[in-house]
Amino acid sequence: MKSTCLRLLLTTGLAFGLAATSFAQNEQAERAKLEGTWVGGVRAPAGKGKGGSATMVQISELVIKDGKLTAKDGKGLGLGAGTGYTINLKSNPKTFDAVGKTKEKQGNFQGIYRLNGDTLEWCAANPGIARPKDFFTTPQVQFHLVLQRKK
Repeated sequence: MKSTCLRLLLTTGLAFGLAATSFAQNEQAERAKLEGTWVGGVRAPAGKGKGGSATMVQISELVIKDGKLTAKDGKGLGLGAGTGYTINLKSNPKTFDAVGKTKEKQGNFQGIYRLNGDTLEWCAANPGIARPKDFFTTPQVQFHLVLQRKK
């Protein structure tokens, strides 16, 4: 009986340890995919906040490097900087929260994201606003960035 319980505990502990290691490796791989320079813009709102196809604000550069973010507008002027970010791969959609400041806002920008090859979509709420549940722009509340990896 003792050896069966010990074996069960060891097997369960090993499985949890392997799962935690695997998850950490998945997160590290996802962060590596996010790193780089991205270009695109903030989608303009379209009827009742959904969708939007025109670019409201051009992003000439969003750089994600060493766990930090910086962004510039279409004229190369700074839009803001993030001192760090966290991602959650277990949520659906995946979450991407950045801590930083823009010209007008400072704090935790809670967001969701999807990464499809060289296309990154990040929809984030301004500090103090609940995390978006879908990908769209609402002026002064949340923004939906659609970006392409710069080669």
